[in-house]
Parts: sequence; structure tokens; C-alpha cells
Amino acid sequence: MRTFLIFILCSAFSCSVTSQTLNLNKNDLYKFEGTYDLGNHRITLGIFDEFNHSLVYLDLKTLKLGALIPIDKNLFRENNDSSMLFSFIETNNNIQGLNITANGKTLTGKRVMPHVRNPISFLSNSNTLKGDLYLPAENGLHPVVIFAHGSGASTRSVAFFTTFFLQLGIGVLTFDKQGAGESMGNWETAGFDELADDIIAGINFLKTQKNINVKKIGVMGNSQGGWIGSMVTAKCKDVAFLLMRVGSGENVKETMLHEQKGLFIADGYKQNDVDEIVDMYRNYMNMAVRNTTWEHGDSIILSYKNKSWFNQVYPKPRVKTKSSENWWLWQHKNLQYDSYDYLKKVKVPTLWLLSEKDWNVNSQKSYPRIMDALQKAGNKDYTVKILPNMGHTGLIVKTGLYTEPFSWQYGTGFWDTMQQWLIKRKIAKVH
Repeated sequence: MRTFLIFILCSAFSCSVTSQTLNLNKNDLYKFEGTYDLGNHRITLGIFDEFNHSLVYLDLKTLKLGALIPIDKNLFRENNDSSMLFSFIETNNNIQGLNITANGKTLTGKRVMPHVRNPISFLSNSNTLKGDLYLPAENGLHPVVIFAHGSGASTRSVAFFTTFFLQLGIGVLTFDKQGAGESMGNWETAGFDELADDIIAGINFLKTQKNINVKKIGVMGNSQGGWIGSMVTAKCKDVAFLLMRVGSGENVKETMLHEQKGLFIADGYKQNDVDEIVDMYRNYMNMAVRNTTWEHGDSIILSYKNKSWFNQVYPKPRVKTKSSENWWLWQHKNLQYDSYDYLKKVKVPTLWLLSEKDWNVNSQKSYPRIMDALQKAGNKDYTVKILPNMGHTGLIVKTGLYTEPFSWQYGTGFWDTMQQWLIKRKIAKVH
């Protein structure tokens, strides 16, 4: 349930990173973030922390994406095509536009919807959390979304997810998850209720800031953010709308078992073996839910040691470590959380987009549960869709398994659906 494109992007971009000829740090790159209008379409790009703090772009028309590798002060090459150059136009230390040269032709784009970025910090329980508040530079009160990240050590810079909202006149509050980046705390052992409290603390912080429309603060959830975003929206009266990307409609345990099944199918295990392995993990997780010890959980795993597949799954002896203890505690705290329980209380406008071929979230089982929960809530404005040919990363896939080659192509229906949904509800506006 990792956030956005972490695993695939890191491996796919690794060769490009090592071959870059100019070393720019994150502070050097902030000025390039934004959206550029090329006449008949837009390119939006921002810093992606999970890829060495590099610029990642999305073409909002073709839905192609890639990374920009710096070769000079304002000049970058596309990571997949060294002949494709991105040259930023700078005047008086401000980026005004972008030239994209490819196949002997140059397209010039004007930067749209300039923004300001301010590093911020706020207190959640006893933890100081740090992040960035992005707001459109124009005067007035702006809607804002706050990100409920995916799993793992998620940090603030999430590339074109931030700049997509900015070009629609919507601000973004994105922060380092507790225990990640510059934030205090420990995401490895935090319960989802604690992570939800962090989002609510962020919303309370927003209410103290200038140039924010406090009646239009929304939550944007991703993957694990499906549970967190649902909890926040159910608990906090200040949430005006909920946006969700590949969030589960099942509980954490069933979602993780679906993910495990996909991993072992991708690794070529026989179906009978996959069923046995999933059965092992189900029994193991049930033990964690009961709040027994790590040793009890280990005994469940070891009870399968005579299976033909066991030594392949566990080629080395299992050893109790601080990390494995943290994982055991995390499971005890979180495996039973179910977004259904919270969505039954969500009455604000909700857009929930799932992927057809998702081996992290079971979309086919999630869809009816999300629909049923929102109906039970008496919600009058909700849209739930399964987008075809899309995997958990949002990219076009054939199977959705992690072993599939990277397509570099975002699935259709996500960005345009979200944009039109936001415009229709007068949250976004086209500039």
C-alpha cells in the first residue's frame, strides 16, 4: 500500500539519476514547480521526494509522465528520451515559461497560476509536524486540500499531485508523516487514529491562516489514506469534501491479504501454494489482532514449515528484531480498521476513484461496500468509480502485478474526472 509510484519510479529512474550531469538540491528545484500551458494542453510538474527530490511531470492531455534530469541551470532532459529537452524561461529570478524541444520542434508554454510556498509546522498531540503550505499567488480566499498519504515514510513533496490542484486555484497542505522527514513521531507504530489526528491538527492549523476559505477545506486521500481520510471526514466537521485515489473499502487485514496474494502470483507460485500462503498470513494476522506476542505470531508461521514453498518464502530463519516487533504492534493497532465504519457517517461531497487492476486494493470488493456505506450515511453527493486498465500506481497496466513493465502512462479518467467534479461544485476554477 505504498504511496503513488514509489517502488516502480525508484527502480525505473535509478539509471537516470546516476547519469545526471548537474547536481541540484531540492531548494534549487522549487522555483520550477508549477503548470505550463502549451496552447492545446498543459504540463504540470513538481518535486517528488521518493525519487531523490527530483522533478516529475505529467502531461495532462496525453497523460504521459516522466522525470527531468538537470544538465544545466535551467535545462533538463527527459529521463526516457535524452533528445527531449525542457528549458525553463527565467526573468528577474522568476520562472515565466517553458520550452520543450523534441523531434526538431519546440513548444513554448506559459506558466499559469503562480503560487507561493511556505514551510510550516504545527502541533499534533505531542508531535511537531512539518510540511509546506502552497497557495495560489492571487488575492482572495482559496480552497485547500490536505493530503492523507499512503503507507510508509511518506513525506511532503508529491510531484504533480500538488501542482494539479494549484492550477485549479486550490491550495495544498502537505506534510511529512509523523516520524518521516522532519516530523516527530513514529509512523511504524502509529495507529490510524493517531494519523487521523495529525490530519485534523493540520486542518485546525489551516483555520488560523490567511487567504484560506475555511468553508472549502477538503481531504485528498491515497491508498492507506482511504482509511485515514474516511476517519478524518467522519470525525471533523470542518472537512467540506473528500477526494480519494485507490483507497480500500475493506478492512486493513483483508486489503493486505489481497496484496500478499498478488505478490506471490507475480512471483510465479502455483495457485494452491498461493492459497496456503494467504491462509498462513490470515492466521498470523488474526493472532496479531488478538494482541498476543510476537512469538505467538512466529509459531503460526513456523507451523507451515513443512510446506514445499516455505523455504522459498522464508529463505532465512525468522529473527525477532526491533523492526519486526514494531510491525507486530502496527498490525495489532490497525488490521481491524475499516473505512466502511467511517463512511457510514460521511455526508460531505465525496469522489472515490478505484483502479480496475489493483493488486494493493481489491476494487471489486471495495466498490459495493463504499457505495453501501455512503448510502447508509444519507450522503446526497457522492461518485464512486472503478477506472479501467489502471493499476494501484494510477498507470495503465495489463495485469497490475508488480512484475509488469512500467508503462509511463497514467490511466484515463482520473485527472479529468477529478477536475470536472471540483469545477462542478465550485471548488476549482479553470485559469
